[in-house]
Amino acid sequence: MPPRNKRRGARSSAPSTQRPQGDQYHHAIPRFILRRYQAGPRKSNAERRAEYRRSGVDPDQVLYYDVASGSLDERSVGKIYGKKNLYRDASNLSNVNEVEEKLSLLEREAALVIATLHSELPRRTVTLKRRDLDILRKFMFVMHYRNVGSTYYDPDLNPTLRQWLIRYQAEHQCNTHVDVWLRVMRYYLDTPHSQIVDDAHAEFKKYGLGEAFAQVVTGVDPAMEHPESLAYQLQAEMYFLGIWEAEATSEFILTANAFGLWEGLVPPADAIHRIFLVSPRIAIVLRRNTPPPLDAEAPTKSNLLSIPQKKATSRLVNGQTGISLSDMNDISEWNRHRSPDDVFTFTITKLTLDQTDAFNAVLLENVQSDGAITFLGREHMLRTLRVFWNDPLQRFNRQKYTSLMRYLSIIPQPLSHTSTSSSLEPVDTELYVALMGIVLNQAKFISGYDRALSIYRLLQATSRRQTCPFVTQHIYNLSVFMNSCRNHSTTLGVPAFRNPTGKSSLHLKMSLPSELSLKIFTTLENFVSKTLGAKMDFEEDVLGKLEKEVTLLAFLDWLDVEMPMFLIKGMPVMDIITVKDAFDV
Repeated sequence: MPPRNKRRGARSSAPSTQRPQGDQYHHAIPRFILRRYQAGPRKSNAERRAEYRRSGVDPDQVLYYDVASGSLDERSVGKIYGKKNLYRDASNLSNVNEVEEKLSLLEREAALVIATLHSELPRRTVTLKRRDLDILRKFMFVMHYRNVGSTYYDPDLNPTLRQWLIRYQAEHQCNTHVDVWLRVMRYYLDTPHSQIVDDAHAEFKKYGLGEAFAQVVTGVDPAMEHPESLAYQLQAEMYFLGIWEAEATSEFILTANAFGLWEGLVPPADAIHRIFLVSPRIAIVLRRNTPPPLDAEAPTKSNLLSIPQKKATSRLVNGQTGISLSDMNDISEWNRHRSPDDVFTFTITKLTLDQTDAFNAVLLENVQSDGAITFLGREHMLRTLRVFWNDPLQRFNRQKYTSLMRYLSIIPQPLSHTSTSSSLEPVDTELYVALMGIVLNQAKFISGYDRALSIYRLLQATSRRQTCPFVTQHIYNLSVFMNSCRNHSTTLGVPAFRNPTGKSSLHLKMSLPSELSLKIFTTLENFVSKTLGAKMDFEEDVLGKLEKEVTLLAFLDWLDVEMPMFLIKGMPVMDIITVKDAFDV
């Protein structure tokens, strides 16, 4: 078992040298992460110091878009994503910046682990010892916790903690809820990862697992010793860790809330993913251990769940591949099995361009009106922003990026031959030719089904076709159909079990005769408009009719992957028999 450090938020003895007591700028995002968003070769500490002495300007500069002012400029990493005296503890007379210094130690250890992730990218796998994985897990939790100091223990915002806070503040001489936040921060920093998890299991043994977590909603027992360990244990043991790499011609953007951001929802109110950005190339993603379709009948909502994420394989020092316990809350039994030298191997998930766009869209959607964005490549950001901009579902979020779009559209230097300039072209030639061939009646098809299928196949690489109005309208209408179906399934009580492979178990036929094609589209249109109550917003011209048929076909294909039970229980029997004829059995 990992060695225990000093426990319970205790303060270490003050060193002989006098600590600086003045104001300090404390980062919510560590500088070592911000530096990965610098253009050009990475500099050593000595090189940065020499450059600063020579120029008087901080050499650590990154692009920074301020949403509130709509400004884009280069700023020093020493003055962004933080605030003055964020972790200052005025009650600690010997060293008001003790918490910041402890955070720096954790960041230093985590930086080494994250450097390993980057160095292992070409191998497609990363192997970490338990001690390094524990450091990474703690760093990720603290990265999120450090950003919520003003609200986390505010009794007005979290009334279920009020009685516990009264006891805790009196016991530890905390004058305000921010003092509580700082003391609990010290507990997280001073206590080993495994011990915090043990503290949570001790609460489970005392109260029961369900009751311990229920108290967070109904009211925490004032006598509970470590309710702060529950949130830590939840993230540490209820989510498995994955390492995602951005597609080669794109990158991950950085936002103020990109550390611990929740994505996806499964009832009653649990996150499917928790996102942690560590560089333009790597994101660490925590996914619920139990796939939502298997533990919830109500529909789940996630834009990232279709991205495959393998669980790590383990090799313990005793030669076993896992820990099997008779009592999961028996701390002594846990400690007999785990070792800091246990080894875990992670398969890196290399995202496609569409998947990278979906990931960045989650970040862009959640940027606050007073937030900010940092990115590495202007061309990559422009393409990413265009994808987001042309998504009809994001029409209310576009205004935050109006100025950024204008700035990035004026790229002063010519694009290199190795750039992604082709992805910035406003016209998709292949799709344009296909649509014009149908409009001008130059392309001949046996049926409307065959015609719609030819366009639907082209639309499956959506991120490269976002600038076409036909596509943006298609995405919007398809989303309306899908949301209506999810709501209807809840009303009927039809379980929303997703195909676990993320792929169709059935395959659309390559061709259908005209009579059967008309019958299937009529059935689908009646079902969507009358049964689901979805608005059919299409023009009456050739393109409008084509768009309707393509959307209905895409909806049918989506049903087979995301809600296959609908093809069994969610539609009238005769409708099911009809639409099944579109698939090869």
